[in-house]
Amino acid sequence: MKKIIIYIMCVTAMTNVLVSCSDMLDTDSTRQVFDPELNSKTDSVFYAYGIMQAIQELADQYYYQNELRGELVATTENTDDNLRALANYSADTKNRYDSIYRYYKVINNCNYYLAHRDTALYSGNVNVTISEYASVLAFRAWAYLQAARMYGKIPYITEPLTTISQINSSDFAEKSLYEIAAAESEKLEAIKSRYGSVN
Repeated sequence: MKKIIIYIMCVTAMTNVLVSCSDMLDTDSTRQVFDPELNSKTDSVFYAYGIMQAIQELADQYYYQNELRGELVATTENTDDNLRALANYSADTKNRYDSIYRYYKVINNCNYYLAHRDTALYSGNVNVTISEYASVLAFRAWAYLQAARMYGKIPYITEPLTTISQINSSDFAEKSLYEIAAAESEKLEAIKSRYGSVN
């Protein structure tokens, strides 16, 4: 009798586990947004936070590039090969601390935000979006200026690239650091002249 009770309890437990496992495979997550609606306050803020996270991911590479190339630190026999190549100015495209992709990850996300965010949303007489919009514009300017400082003339893209065919088929004009600085400062000045001082 005791074996029968234990058997019934095991079968019941297994049934509950299997039912629970099927629930675990459901993908109705509210934590991931597949097509952000940037005119929604929460999606807009979370998208801006996502851009800031991409900047944080870039920060490690940016730090190593500046410290090693500025000769502020020295390599030893225990130094990682990627860092040694960075310090010796011999890094190639496979170097994990020297990838322009990370800069363009920030830039393209900023471009997407800037192309889709409505800046004409007001609460009373206060524009509720312009501070966030100006911040994202400044993030893009920073990423472009640092990338151009590191790599020289680079493709200057102000529209979001959302498909592989756009990336492969487009012929992007390359601009120097000074040309990019002029173009980005013009956009920032336009925001300032239109909306005044942004808090």
